[in-house]
Amino acid sequence: MEEATALGDMNANMVLLGFLIMLVCQDIVAIRAFKRNVREGILCAMVPGYILFYASREETKQVKPVIGWLVGLAVLLMGFMR
Repeated sequence: MEEATALGDMNANMVLLGFLIMLVCQDIVAIRAFKRNVREGILCAMVPGYILFYASREETKQVKPVIGWLVGLAVLLMGFMR
């Protein structure tokens, strides 16, 4: 019983950690997008998948925050698995 509780706590922590990593990386991209265009910044801040489109364009190439966002997504999804 203790093992199941510890595993559940670890999964909850992984979900939280993944969400926080995604949030920080998304905010980094959104701040950079706000400096270029307000509409792009709002979309980056509000729509989670939009940063993949915005950061992959040639004129706004941002690889590190997108890799961080994808790592956060992977950690979040691993937290949902048993």
